[in-house]
Amino acid sequence: MKREDSPIGRIFVCVNEKAPEKAQCLAGEGEKVVSWLRDEVNKRGLMQDVWVTRTKCQSYCATDGTVITFEPTHKQFSSVLLKDVPSLLEEFLSEIDLKPKSQS
Repeated sequence: MKREDSPIGRIFVCVNEKAPEKAQCLAGEGEKVVSWLRDEVNKRGLMQDVWVTRTKCQSYCATDGTVITFEPTHKQFSSVLLKDVPSLLEEFLSEIDLKPKSQS
């Protein structure tokens, strides 16, 4: 068994698809949010420290937007639209410790 280094932060974005008559994050810009976040994290050189992960249902479905969970801050938002994501990312990055890990 090999132990791997964990990222400092993780962002989970729902892209769940349900029956058309039900609320679903895929239709609520979930994939666009994942794509934007991955691009932005990459531009900032944070791909090793902040992981963006596509998920299925996170239990807070809405008719508009998607659901995002930020760890390790344990903050979750529903009805998130792409226009909301830049400020949520800034808030998250300001709350986590992105200092380089010490080599021991």
